[in-house]
Amino acid sequence: MRRPLARLALGSLALFAGIATARVSHATPPGTYGFGARASALAGAMSADGGDSSSVYYNPAGLVRATGVRVDVGYFYAQHNLAVNDRDSAVDPAHGVVAGVVAPGRLFGIPFAFGLGTHLPDERLSRSRALPQLQPRWELFDNRVQLLYLAADIAIAPWPWLRIGAGLSFVSSTRGRLDIYGDIAFPQAAQSRLRHAVDADLRAVRYAQAGLQIDVMDNLTLAFAYRGEFRLALEIDATVLGNVVVGSGMNAVRVPGRYDLASRSTAVFLPQNAVLGVRWKPRPALLVLADMTYQNFAAYTNPTARLDVALDLNPPPGLNIPIPALPPGLNPVPARFRDTVSVRLGTEYTIGLGQHELAVRAGYRYEPTPVPEQTGRDTNFLDSDRHGVSIGTGFRIRGIAAIAGGISLDVYGSAQALAPRSYRKSDPTDPVGDMQLSGAVFDGGATMSLSF
Repeated sequence: MRRPLARLALGSLALFAGIATARVSHATPPGTYGFGARASALAGAMSADGGDSSSVYYNPAGLVRATGVRVDVGYFYAQHNLAVNDRDSAVDPAHGVVAGVVAPGRLFGIPFAFGLGTHLPDERLSRSRALPQLQPRWELFDNRVQLLYLAADIAIAPWPWLRIGAGLSFVSSTRGRLDIYGDIAFPQAAQSRLRHAVDADLRAVRYAQAGLQIDVMDNLTLAFAYRGEFRLALEIDATVLGNVVVGSGMNAVRVPGRYDLASRSTAVFLPQNAVLGVRWKPRPALLVLADMTYQNFAAYTNPTARLDVALDLNPPPGLNIPIPALPPGLNPVPARFRDTVSVRLGTEYTIGLGQHELAVRAGYRYEPTPVPEQTGRDTNFLDSDRHGVSIGTGFRIRGIAAIAGGISLDVYGSAQALAPRSYRKSDPTDPVGDMQLSGAVFDGGATMSLSF
């Protein structure tokens, strides 16, 4: 390799430029559990590696490492054992399909690759849930891991030592409307005659991602990956329109009325993020990977719903109809999350078995929490620093005529432990009170790959 020092300087400049320009972070399902069994076993330290469909999430530039068309299909399951004051919080599990395809080729003589990948929950396409501002919530494990993730990327290698990739990721947000109209009988509510109409729309939200990989030496690669900011909005409008009917028969009095409610919340807000990665292959059978992610969670948006309500009901004098009190309008307080830097490490050792291969993998991750102490009465976001370990193995079978690159089966298991944490409320009359947090997250899965 010629001019390795110049390439090292170029790689370092790109990486430091990424640190200077990136602003914030990630926590989609692939960011929490990994994308595919191999990447998950390596703790997600994949920005400088690639060659399979996991590159559509970790770094699009890695797609051009593929040596042939590759199809990956797998399944994952994650169980959350999270507790407050030794009581389980009943956070829903996450599970679903991970799949993708990579198609390499040449474009005007330049190596080129296209990649498509999805992280698809098998219970729901998307969940949008708005909770009261005071209700304790495991903010990083609620809506954020219950999303459909889809990405499409392209990559080129203009020189053998440089790979560049970019593309778009798609997630889904929800807009809905509920209309109720007819007659409300008072005080015999069971005699009301009402009809309703529901209209819900699942919309795509797009954000950009890009990356590069630079081989500064034959066995050393530096990488930078970027993912843009996106917000998943939950917009709910409701209208009750009709008459309040007091009495019955000829003596019935009909009072027209209207009630409107508009709820606007950010179901998920994922800021920008920048990842610096290193790939080192000290021996042909040994691979070492490392990623560092800068996360500016200070831009995090409080997901509590903003409410606007209006009631138009004017009964005539002398008619005794109780008018309900309207809920107060609510403007969420700032979340006041803080910046973090997370670290992921992975290693893989490959054993040759004739023309076949057996890979043994392990990984470690550390993610400090962005959530500050919840000492006040306004918010109760739950989270703590997390340490995670993962192990996995992969077996590749070659020599199948119709599948030139072979068949691979990869499996993994992972555990994330949350450091015990105490929240002490400054006000002894706080309705929630002090909280002791603890818990762990366990996930595992398998991926089968065909390489042509």
